[in-house]
Amino acid sequence: MQKGALFIEGDSGMLRFIKPGERDLPRCAEAYLSAYGTDPWNETYDKGKIEACLSGFCSSDSMRCFAAEENGEIIGLALVLVVPGIDAPYFRVEDFCISAGKQRKGYGTLFLKSIFEEALKAGCDSVLLGTQREFPSHKFYLKNGFSEIESVLLYRPLLEQADN
Repeated sequence: MQKGALFIEGDSGMLRFIKPGERDLPRCAEAYLSAYGTDPWNETYDKGKIEACLSGFCSSDSMRCFAAEENGEIIGLALVLVVPGIDAPYFRVEDFCISAGKQRKGYGTLFLKSIFEEALKAGCDSVLLGTQREFPSHKFYLKNGFSEIESVLLYRPLLEQADN
């Protein structure tokens, strides 16, 4: 773990906000698997691939990996891109998750507040993320100060064969 971890206290308890190091990645991957292995996602991922992805975020100048730890257990992760802008950079949250057993208890709100503080320290003027309206996370983000913007996110897979 990197030095200078921040402790944050809220109604749900005390969290330690860290920037994980290589030795923390297996615990971070477990938190990721816990969060996405339940409804509404029900995803199954290879733990080694998750660790490799997290390692990329931890070792890049333009990406950040943040973790929330409670009593030695990683309970939340945020994967963030730092996007340069004309007036100021902004954080684009690519992934934000809280372990299944810790959801809906205030930990996500505490963790998100720490990410906002990190964005301000980095000189960012905003935080952007994408979610789907039918997921519980949509209401969570609205409750935590995000607002919907008129925009369309488009997706094109590159590894599937195109029919035309």
